[in-house]
Amino acid sequence: MSTLWVIGDSTLSSFKDKYYYPRYGYGTMLDKYLNDNVRVVNIALSGRSSKSYTTEPQYKELLDGMKKGDFLIIGFGHNDEKTEESRFTDANGDYKTEGSFAHSLYENYIKKADEAGCKVILCTPIVRRTPTGEWDDTLLHITQDVGEFKGGDYPEAVRKLGSTLDIPVIDMTEKTHKMYDRLGADNTIYLHAWPSNNRLSVDNTHTNIWGARVNAYMVMSAIKESDIAGLSENVVNLSENPLEYKEKYLVSNADYKPVIFSDKLEESRLFEDYGEYKGTVFGDVLNDVSKENFTLEADKDGNMHIAVRNNFGKISVVTDGIAMYYRQVDVNKNFTLRAKVRVNKIFLNDQVSFGLMVRDDCYIDKCMPDILGDYVAAAPLCVTRKENTVGTYARKSGVLVYGPATGIAIEEGKEYNLILASSQDGYMAKFADGPEVTGGYDFKLTAIDPKHVYVGMFASRNVDVTFSDIHFEI
Repeated sequence: MSTLWVIGDSTLSSFKDKYYYPRYGYGTMLDKYLNDNVRVVNIALSGRSSKSYTTEPQYKELLDGMKKGDFLIIGFGHNDEKTEESRFTDANGDYKTEGSFAHSLYENYIKKADEAGCKVILCTPIVRRTPTGEWDDTLLHITQDVGEFKGGDYPEAVRKLGSTLDIPVIDMTEKTHKMYDRLGADNTIYLHAWPSNNRLSVDNTHTNIWGARVNAYMVMSAIKESDIAGLSENVVNLSENPLEYKEKYLVSNADYKPVIFSDKLEESRLFEDYGEYKGTVFGDVLNDVSKENFTLEADKDGNMHIAVRNNFGKISVVTDGIAMYYRQVDVNKNFTLRAKVRVNKIFLNDQVSFGLMVRDDCYIDKCMPDILGDYVAAAPLCVTRKENTVGTYARKSGVLVYGPATGIAIEEGKEYNLILASSQDGYMAKFADGPEVTGGYDFKLTAIDPKHVYVGMFASRNVDVTFSDIHFEI
């Protein structure tokens, strides 16, 4: 029996989700289209690039396990474009250019597979879904320069590599692009994961079980047509295109329970109050809340200390997970919150954030992937962009709205001034020496709790910060 090894990122990997429509990568569905002569070993991992995957135990499993007569599907790209030193590879250059995407694919995988007698199949990344039907380059994995990180065309890098080395390439970028155009945004929404039962929560990057099956069908159909000896003849079950059978394959999570909000919030059992501010951790924070991954406390100088570790929490396009010291405020009362924040430690990732936030819901020490309420934040986001880091942002009707760039790079050891205020028209947010931003924040936070807002200091992802000179006025 031969083995079809599958490596790549979250668009191929398996998940253990509590989502309404959980995430499934297409690697989980490839075995539906193979007979018993080929076994599938899917060791794709969420969040990895072709560079960072080599640090994982699954990489060693691959190197130790590949043998003559096996096959290897490689599906990286989504995270190689991330402007982080640990994940980024340059889309420009060929397989001989050190630091390039092509070089990483060749040296880390293709060369190793060749030595083992394992046949490689390259896949370009699937597109990110367009919610409007309009496409921009980022949805197609074509990036622009960000500081020292050079932009480029990642699917084209895979196509050229395959052509140069005479390796089969399945162009999933082109296939999914054409399919999404044909279906339209109102239909493609059902191919994707939904953290909650509200369609506004749709995850435009990750597919659900139906979307994964559709993509697997396209991959295996292409393999069948490519006449890859030892594999193509073992492809089966292609007579039924799953795209035409939504009712059969689109299944929601039977264990999903929607979040029920109450403004009668209990006390945290993990985190002590800081004056009138109460500590909590909630949202998409990976796992049960614990002090191992979150710190909310008064430090030895009496200042507020918040830290988030081990990749817990995030501010993402789809969901949020935060550690927060909050106070409940009457929605009809205008307030001003001022503070200074010192960055003790930070890992540069575009889901890292910290600062001041006002929001229309709050929960106590609860891990939940559901989309959260709306909010406005005086806080940096997209910090890998350095001088182009966003200084304020909001979530409105589930959609992230970005304020202007800060003009500064976020650095450890630096201190920044923060202001967040409400008025009859909405909210004003200010980060560091940036402008007082009100445009885009002229809405009331009453969608979930019509009586209160929840105001305070927060942090997400891998960051350690100290807040001082905190002043709250009504």
